Amino acid sequence: MTAVVTPPGQGAADVRQPLPPAFWLLFAGTLLNRLGILVPAFLSLYLAAETGLSAGTIGVLVGVWGAGSVAGSLAGGALADRVGPRAAVWCSQAISLAASLALACTHRAGILAGVVLLSGCASTLHKPAGAVVVSRALPKSGHVRAFGLLYWASNIGAAISPAVSGVLLERGAGWLIVLNATTAVCYSAVALRLPGRAPGGRQSRDAVRGLLSPFSSGPVARFLCLSFCLALIYLQKQSTLPLDMAAHGLSPHAYGLVVSLNGLLIIVLQPVVSRLAERLGMDVQFVLAGLLVALGFGANAVAGSAGSYAAALTVWTLGEILLVPQASAFLVRHAPEGRAGTYQGAYQFVWNLGLVLGAPLGMTVRQAYGGDVLWMACLALGTGVAAVYAVYAMRARAGRAVSESEEA
Repeated sequence: MTAVVTPPGQGAADVRQPLPPAFWLLFAGTLLNRLGILVPAFLSLYLAAETGLSAGTIGVLVGVWGAGSVAGSLAGGALADRVGPRAAVWCSQAISLAASLALACTHRAGILAGVVLLSGCASTLHKPAGAVVVSRALPKSGHVRAFGLLYWASNIGAAISPAVSGVLLERGAGWLIVLNATTAVCYSAVALRLPGRAPGGRQSRDAVRGLLSPFSSGPVARFLCLSFCLALIYLQKQSTLPLDMAAHGLSPHAYGLVVSLNGLLIIVLQPVVSRLAERLGMDVQFVLAGLLVALGFGANAVAGSAGSYAAALTVWTLGEILLVPQASAFLVRHAPEGRAGTYQGAYQFVWNLGLVLGAPLGMTVRQAYGGDVLWMACLALGTGVAAVYAVYAMRARAGRAVSESEEA
C-alpha cells in the first residue's frame, strides 16, 4: 500500500471551509436511511411476528439479507459512477421501498428469500454515492472531515433506530414496514438536489467494466486486504463477543448496554477525535487505528465484567473513529477520475465480507480453542496489520525524502 501522508498543518484552513449544500443533503439522507433501515435484528423480529416461519428459516433469510448487502456495496459503486449519485440513491431507495411492500404482502419462504436479498442489496447500494459527492464537491483537504461527518450521521441514525423500531414493533410489526418505506421516500426526495451523471461519458460507461479494478491496483488492493483483516477482527462484536460475555455470566441486557456504548462514543467523540488527529497524517492514523482495534479486542481475553468489556470497547471504538473517515479519503485519492464510487464500493464489499466470513471463523476458533485464544489471535492479527501500515508509511517517507534531496 502506498501511504498517503498529509504533512502537519497542510490544508488546515481549507478543511474548515463551509461544506457545500450537496454534502448536507447527503448528510441528512444518510441519517434518514440509517434511521429507517430494516436491520437484521428487527428483520428477524418482523419475520417471527408476521410469517410464522421457524427460527432456522428466519436465520437463513437473515443470511440471505447479508449476502445482498455484500453484493449491493460492490454494485453500488459502479452504479454511482455510471449514473451519478442522484440516480444511484433513487435506485436504491426504490428497491428498498419495493422490498418493504413485498415483505408486507407475502409469507412464503421462497419469495421472501428474493425479497430480503433485494432489501439487503438496497441497504448498501446507495452508500458509494457519498464518495462520488465528496470527491466532486470538496477539495482533498476536506475529504476526511466530510467522511467523518457522514460516518457520524450514520451512527446517530443507528443510535436512534433501535428505540424507534422497538416502540413501533410493540404497536404492530407492520409499523416497521411503514418506517422503512417513509424514510426511503424521504431520502429519495432529499436526493433530488444531489449531483447527476458525471461529466465524461466514456469514464461513466467504463465504470461497470472496471468493477473489479480496485482489486487489481497494487496500493489499493493491499489496502483492501488489510481492511479485510481488520474487518475480521472488528465484526467479532456481532458474533463471538456476546457469547464470550455470556460465558462470563453477563446477561443479554448487559451485552446490549455495553455495545450501545460504541454508538454513544462515536456520536460524542468522533468530531473531537477527528479534529485532534488532523495533524497526525493519514499514515499515522492507519497505524494507530490498527493498534487500537488490536488492543481493544485483545483486551477481551482478560475481561470478565461489564466494566472491563466496556473499557475494551472504548479502545477499539477509538480505532474505528480513526479508521473509517481516513479509509474513505484514501480510496477517493487513489481512485482514477470517474471511479470514486467503484473504489468506495470495493471497500464496503470487503468490510461486509468480513462479517460473512469472520463470524463463522471466530465461532470455530472459539469453540475449538476457547475465547482467550480467539482474542489473542485478534491481537496478533491487528498488530500485524498495524505493522504493515507502519512499514509502508516509512517507505513512503523515505521515498519522499529522496525525491526532496534530488530536487534540492
